[in-house]
Amino acid sequence: MDYTPPFARTPVIDDLCMEIAEYVGSLGPASPLSTSPRLHRELRIRTIRSSLMIEGNQLSHDAVTAIIDGRRVLGPAREIREVENANRAYGLVEELDPYSLADLLRVHGVMMGGIIVDAGRFRDGNAGVFDGDRLIHAGTPATYVPEVMADLFGWMARTDMHPLLVSCLFHYEFEFIHPFSDGNGRTGRLWHTLLLARWRPALAWLPIETVIRERQQRYYEALARSNAAGSGEDFVALMLTVIRDALLPYAATTGRTMAEDRSERALMFLAAHPAATVADLADHLDCSRRTSERVIAALRASGALVREGSARAGRWTVVDRGGESSAGW
Repeated sequence: MDYTPPFARTPVIDDLCMEIAEYVGSLGPASPLSTSPRLHRELRIRTIRSSLMIEGNQLSHDAVTAIIDGRRVLGPAREIREVENANRAYGLVEELDPYSLADLLRVHGVMMGGIIVDAGRFRDGNAGVFDGDRLIHAGTPATYVPEVMADLFGWMARTDMHPLLVSCLFHYEFEFIHPFSDGNGRTGRLWHTLLLARWRPALAWLPIETVIRERQQRYYEALARSNAAGSGEDFVALMLTVIRDALLPYAATTGRTMAEDRSERALMFLAAHPAATVADLADHLDCSRRTSERVIAALRASGALVREGSARAGRWTVVDRGGESSAGW
């Protein structure tokens, strides 16, 4: 029987997909994300540095830039090699086939060449996902790795699921299997980008690794929750918020800026949840508490949001454009 990853769509996932599709549709062929070589270069540098920072590489932005430019840098030889390899690996994105297992092995060989002895080959021993020194997930037993990876790539080749969901679900399944002795995280994130780029070429430059780095703990927690549930919903939902928020600075949704879009989402949430806390709003917006506080402060200053009652027991009231107050729209 053909393999299908355990996964069920949810209203949250469907809403995120529609939101992302709107943002992607707003990019246009002349958007900077599609056409700007300068932006592409900066985003590629940020992507490589962020992806390697997740794995413990501590080289600075300036050092990573210098290495990519071919200049000499003082630093640990392994960390310098990691940057050089990642730059070469991301340079292959346009020629890789996202449904080719041979190409996956090829890119892992480039990514980890000179760093591990089995670069470009599936592991022959046990491995797992770690958050620091803490084991989050033990990968598939090595004996079964070639078979389950072939099943995963076979599913991707035949599924009629939307490419956006396929990319996220692949990412989860890949990390669950953990097919290599090392380099699984950076390779899985590159392949996620590759799948997105085959859906919409401009997304080859989308800095999803940078957003993952900012939410690294949430990334591990979503992975652990999906592992515990035996299904990928939590991880897919997390990655969809990552993709959405990576898109926001470059998408022009009905002429709104990123800040305006976030403010609109905050007003809609507080109108529906007048007793919500700053932390609740931060969770909804998938931002820091400090950012949530700034959004609320700006909305109150503009007169769009009013606090009634005490800080602890009060309620939010959203003021509509006609100046009338309402707890809901």
